[in-house]
Amino acid sequence: MKLVESILTQNPCYTEGRKIVVQGLMLHSVGCAQPNAQVFIRNWNTPEHNNSCVHAFIDGNDGTVYQTLPWDHRGWHAGGAANNTHIGVEMCEPASLNYTGGSSFTCYDVNGALACVKRTYEAAVELFAMLCKMYNLDPLEDGVIISHNEGGIRKVASNHVDPEHLWNQLGAGYTMDGFRSDVKEMLDKGITEFPKSGSVEEAYPYVGPVGTYPSTPFSVRVLIDNLNIRADSNFGGTIKGQTGRGVFTIVEVQNGWGKLRNGVGWIYLEEEAYCTVLDRLISESYEKKSIYEIAREVAKGKWGNGEERKMRLTEAGYDYYEVQQIVNTIV
Repeated sequence: MKLVESILTQNPCYTEGRKIVVQGLMLHSVGCAQPNAQVFIRNWNTPEHNNSCVHAFIDGNDGTVYQTLPWDHRGWHAGGAANNTHIGVEMCEPASLNYTGGSSFTCYDVNGALACVKRTYEAAVELFAMLCKMYNLDPLEDGVIISHNEGGIRKVASNHVDPEHLWNQLGAGYTMDGFRSDVKEMLDKGITEFPKSGSVEEAYPYVGPVGTYPSTPFSVRVLIDNLNIRADSNFGGTIKGQTGRGVFTIVEVQNGWGKLRNGVGWIYLEEEAYCTVLDRLISESYEKKSIYEIAREVAKGKWGNGEERKMRLTEAGYDYYEVQQIVNTIV
């Protein structure tokens, strides 16, 4: 397991500094088609994000665990009393999901989705084994390791169904009883030492500051899905026309935007690493559209729904609530 410390120091949950006596661990999944943990970390690490905060995200692309709160801080993950007793961990979900309403979804790449779920599941087992050892918890004891779904049934969390809804609909074969048994098995094998925390720079190799043009054109691995570019931090692959995974070369950088050599458009580069690309495509330029243009696109369903819509609008630099107010008027 690769553990990277990426504390949400700007999130009010962290700045308030409330502590808990850890009595258990709660497993979540994010509930939207976003495998990149860094997207959530960027969105949540602001003073304005005052409605949720978890202790860790597990990246769906490579299984890296990002610790986002000190383990003994009180998180905002359960929506109930379990916030006061349980560490909350979110597993990122495959990019190939399309939520159609509530917890129901379709999936255009089941095999890829199952591989993503397997990575997050295995990393979660190792992380929970580490935390059980750290806090002297018995993973098979009633109520120690629970899902958000089980927390809702126990009336200690809000009425969510994750992560079982993800496992069940994909036919992954995972269950919470099996998860607890796997954690117990790993504990019995013996954990000799806790993994050392890395840094974001170690997880995402540094190339140069945004706004500068590197001496040699560099490439990032991306997946084109209609008009969205979804990317991870891994290099390599091949291009098949305009779809699929592959290497796209950036030939110019302006104000943090990278121009793709194949002429598709501009992609936004992360502030500290050229090898990560956000889930966004501007077809001709990097200038923002007016809020009314965006509202019309939202009304047509081009920005997703629910938390996905909020996340994507925020990432693109728009005020979600202002946009939504205009959308409501349009509708």
